[in-house]
Amino acid sequence: MTNEKILKLYELMVTSRLLDEFCENEFVKKGVNLRHYHSGIGQEALSVAGAFVLRKTDYLYYTHRGVGSLLAKGVSLEAVMRDMFFKTGGTNDGSGSVMHTYAPEVGIVGRNGVFGSRFTIAAGLALAAKERKTKTVALCYYGEAAAARGMYYEALNMAVLWKLPVIYLAENNGFSVSSRTEEVYAPGNMSDMWRGFDIPVLRFDGNDMFAVAEAVENAVSRAREGKGPSVLEGITYRISEHIPFEDHYAYREEAEIEEWREKDPIARAQKSLIGMGIWNMEKEEALCTELKGRIRELYQKVEKAPVTDPSEIYRKVYYR
Repeated sequence: MTNEKILKLYELMVTSRLLDEFCENEFVKKGVNLRHYHSGIGQEALSVAGAFVLRKTDYLYYTHRGVGSLLAKGVSLEAVMRDMFFKTGGTNDGSGSVMHTYAPEVGIVGRNGVFGSRFTIAAGLALAAKERKTKTVALCYYGEAAAARGMYYEALNMAVLWKLPVIYLAENNGFSVSSRTEEVYAPGNMSDMWRGFDIPVLRFDGNDMFAVAEAVENAVSRAREGKGPSVLEGITYRISEHIPFEDHYAYREEAEIEEWREKDPIARAQKSLIGMGIWNMEKEEALCTELKGRIRELYQKVEKAPVTDPSEIYRKVYYR
């Protein structure tokens, strides 16, 4: 990547973090329930860098902690916030939060409500791309809970048999809600079980934005060349609760969380950029000040937007 792209990637990671901090400080910590909000703090390198290396025309199937992925793929911050706060003017006109952001112009095809169906949908998108000979690829993020579903096996088998241009990227953040990864997967990780397939499997540091970008870029290049699918697993950690107001200390200790704070992906990226001579703390302060102001300004704008009438949502879905 050029220095310009590296700086843009970093900016998107910081934007994702500051939006999460805004939500936690202004709402969660004040006891306000944000429907369908899942904090992505600590996972920015994995969620942003993986999507960032895709082309605009490539398909992305994101997760419920996918705000960073959406920004990286080209969805505007305002549209993301309108979706997040169930207001009109977003990608789904306030009808589905960021759980159902829909922006086909940048390869975001929405999400399905059936848990685990993402794998077969991504395989279907890749099949369509292959049939059309477009060199388009599909990147499918997934978490611990989703991959425990049988559809993952079915989709991988199809993808391998037909050499589909699809990449399955596991966000191993340590937990499937409150169950640890090793309690859900027999080998203790999310990817080794798939080594029986004729498919490349790679585990890497998901808190290193350069490692994430390189892993996804290589898998994408392989897919574009017609060599078929890949399985990737980025090791990261979920710093905040699974959902707001959850007692996450019932299944983990504060010391563990603090240990992972020391591996913060943004702090690591910042250190690397300063070492490369393309960043400094003065620029960091200016960026954070500008983004915090922009987020607050956008929220004031979004807050004034109307909420979609449920009957209007019904009409759009069933009578288009």
